[in-house]
Amino acid sequence: MSPKQDRTPTYPEIIKSLLDLIDGPISTGELIEQVLLLRPSAAKNPMQAIKTQFRQEVGRLLVFLDKDTIIPIRLVMNGIRFRVQLDRDTSESGLIDITIMSSYLPSMFPAEKVGFTDADGRPLKFQFKKMTKKEESPFFGTHTTTYLCADLRSWLNNHKANEKDYILFTMQDWQNGIFQLEYEPYAKRNAVYLAQRNQLLADLFYEMLENSTDERLYEHEAIPTIYAKLPDKSGYPPDHWMNVLEYDGRMIADSWSIHYRDGQLPPLQELMRELSGETPDVPLVSISKEQGKQVYRIKAEHKDRPALWREVEILGKHTLADLSSTLVGAFGYDFDHLAGFWKLVPRKGSGKVRYREVELGKINPFEEGDGAEIQIASIGLAEGDKLKFVFDFGDWIEHTLIVEAITESKAGVKYPRETARNKPKYVYCVQCKEEGRQTIAELICLTCSNEHQKEMVYCEACAASHEDHYVDEILY
Repeated sequence: MSPKQDRTPTYPEIIKSLLDLIDGPISTGELIEQVLLLRPSAAKNPMQAIKTQFRQEVGRLLVFLDKDTIIPIRLVMNGIRFRVQLDRDTSESGLIDITIMSSYLPSMFPAEKVGFTDADGRPLKFQFKKMTKKEESPFFGTHTTTYLCADLRSWLNNHKANEKDYILFTMQDWQNGIFQLEYEPYAKRNAVYLAQRNQLLADLFYEMLENSTDERLYEHEAIPTIYAKLPDKSGYPPDHWMNVLEYDGRMIADSWSIHYRDGQLPPLQELMRELSGETPDVPLVSISKEQGKQVYRIKAEHKDRPALWREVEILGKHTLADLSSTLVGAFGYDFDHLAGFWKLVPRKGSGKVRYREVELGKINPFEEGDGAEIQIASIGLAEGDKLKFVFDFGDWIEHTLIVEAITESKAGVKYPRETARNKPKYVYCVQCKEEGRQTIAELICLTCSNEHQKEMVYCEACAASHEDHYVDEILY
């Protein structure tokens, strides 16, 4: 017998072979038992190991309907329906970009293998055409990309295609990339039902995003999971999922993930935004004269030392630059460093309260920055809301700001102002202590602290002998 025949099948191979025989949902436990029958395991916790393997196959072989129920992905994807609206170029040329179908197909499915049938199930004859377009990139400048189109001109002409009409796609054979096409004139659409279906689909995506661990969904996992939960997936088709997210406005998709439109960008996108000179898309509200006179009492806690805090009051008409300056003065920081603000928005879902970060802008003491002119009241804060404030992006000194109260301003009071601070817990100079004196330490020598593996703190006089070391001020 050849080595190939002797080879023990891998877990993905076993899982695929079992899922190919299943025609409906199956419990996680039952599927695990079937896997272990085909490949017994000596692992300490074989069930957990196989569950981990199941998670790795989400979006490729299977979908979790819930934590205890699995369904083969082919059963989810077959029958999915979506629609694409024709623009003028498409209605005239008859060229349909195959890219719009890629997220509904198996991973790495060859675009040139996609096929179509008409409403009666008859195969459509068409040609593939390679097209090019110019794109702008902060890394590569202007460059040309190539994409594949299906020339459906004959089919569209038979339907007397017009701009704004729809092509309805039904996933007929997911594994082989076959779509059934129907034509719907714009005037015959059910606008009310379409809006309902789109909203339902958007809400399912948003609910999944709110429950995600890292503030983003991976498309190959999210799309089949969402459609598995979409009621009547073979019924009246919503728009293409990307168009649904675009119209909804709460989420945005890149080439591989879905994240909050106003949330923290992935590192590469953040770099691209900075290189392009774009500023954060900050969700602000207009404010009245009365709101501009309201007082926001804000407690600022040092993230690494919560016992170190300052309380300040600032008017709604004041700006983030004013708030930054007030906090810098209250904590005694050097003013000449970059700072930034983020709004912390509570995320729904099970478990403890989690927040996502909405960037408001940066404050540059010399060039103002993209967040400098944002007024406090325009952020839309309520009592109990939180912000993140970072001072000095090099040392990344992070603070949590809590809106403790929003009240009316008092006559004769000058705002912004510091109103309270923590009671200092003083430490004493280690050198003075050795000499029998008790002197409050003002500086910490990080060089000596690293060498002695404990905090080495000094009064100003004793710290003079550490001038060649890295010395920092102690905040109380």
